[in-house]
Amino acid sequence: MAYTLPISILLCGVIGLSLAYSGPDLPPGPYCGRTNECCKNREDRCSHYILGTMCYCDEFCDRPNGRDDCCPDYQPVCDPQSTPPPGEIKKPDPCRHGGRIYRTGDTRKEGCNTCECVFEYEQNNWQCSRDPCIIDDDVISYVNRDYRLGWRASNYSQFYNKKLKDGLIFKLGTFKLSQELYHLGAVNYDKDIDYPRQFDSRQNWANFITPVVDQGWCGSDWAVSLATIISDRFAIQSKGAERVRLSPQTLLSCNVRRQQGCKGGHIDTAWRFASVHGMVDEDCYPYKARVTTCPFRAEGNLLSDGCRPLVADRQDRYKVGPPSRLVKEQDVMYDIMVSGPIQAVMTVYQDFFHYSGGIYRHSMFGDQQMKGYHSVRIVGWGEQNGDKYWLVANSWGPEWGENGYFRIARGVNESGIESFMVSVLCDVTESSMK
Repeated sequence: MAYTLPISILLCGVIGLSLAYSGPDLPPGPYCGRTNECCKNREDRCSHYILGTMCYCDEFCDRPNGRDDCCPDYQPVCDPQSTPPPGEIKKPDPCRHGGRIYRTGDTRKEGCNTCECVFEYEQNNWQCSRDPCIIDDDVISYVNRDYRLGWRASNYSQFYNKKLKDGLIFKLGTFKLSQELYHLGAVNYDKDIDYPRQFDSRQNWANFITPVVDQGWCGSDWAVSLATIISDRFAIQSKGAERVRLSPQTLLSCNVRRQQGCKGGHIDTAWRFASVHGMVDEDCYPYKARVTTCPFRAEGNLLSDGCRPLVADRQDRYKVGPPSRLVKEQDVMYDIMVSGPIQAVMTVYQDFFHYSGGIYRHSMFGDQQMKGYHSVRIVGWGEQNGDKYWLVANSWGPEWGENGYFRIARGVNESGIESFMVSVLCDVTESSMK
């Protein structure tokens, strides 16, 4: 037992040396070059002393996944084809995909992800990001096979090659609501009336309701939903005298305090801006889907802004009163039926991007971790085979969903849409109210 430790140390040293037969600190050769003899199998005549142990000049020492105990000059003597000429670096094999050749640094797309040909460990390899995409074929397949969900899923070209994490920023935009907002004063109508089973603002106020807007690749839902709701309500409350289409660009470019433009905004800040500073119309300041320099003074009016009012006694920008929260389902219905569309905030997961028709309910298909908050415009309600729903305008263009709209389950706070609903009165001119 007394000799166990020294013997173990000696063996470790020998093994360590046998694994390191290359480098500038080795004794000068030649080894294989001394006899220029190379063998296929392990034979004594193809071995040489090096640092108190043996190195080899045979194919066995260069076996794949084996211990490399070849002599330092094994490759140039016994395998010259794999050895580059002096001063020349052997080029690594290129990356390949789909019958094409890619060099170091070249990239290609795999859906929404990017793959790069990267040189590492003396060879080229593909390195690809693995982020979930907005569109997932499995989500489409599973949703369309599950008839109990009550809605259909489709692919949309506007989301092609887009990552889900980016879509939750640039196709939504509403920041998480603060707890203070949930304490906003609520309106209680308590009207004991028979509400119609179906109500659609577009039919009740023909030509007064703003068409669906496409917010583009810009997280401006907070500005778009607010601008379209105020536009609708100005037309309705003025009985058509101020049928104006207000510009979300007013908020996107001029309401910059606490806001992040196309990366998102706070809806309470936006409502406060619309109340204090007001908005201008789309003809005066067209929507660009990007932040631009605000061309207006904070204290200005439509005339100083260079805008053209629709009525003679309108000089002020289009302003609103303080927003009020709607809590009960019947209060929401009454407010829409009397004053026009309202704003609501819902939670969006991956499956919602695929909606193409039916009554939406969040499914368990697709990514369940990543989510965002989306401001939308509720324009009415209805029932289908006893299944109640809200009728909602989205801001992803008329090609999405049901001509830009979607229906979502009503009375069950689906996707949190009934957690925060907002109504507001507009500052219409006195002449338009006569």
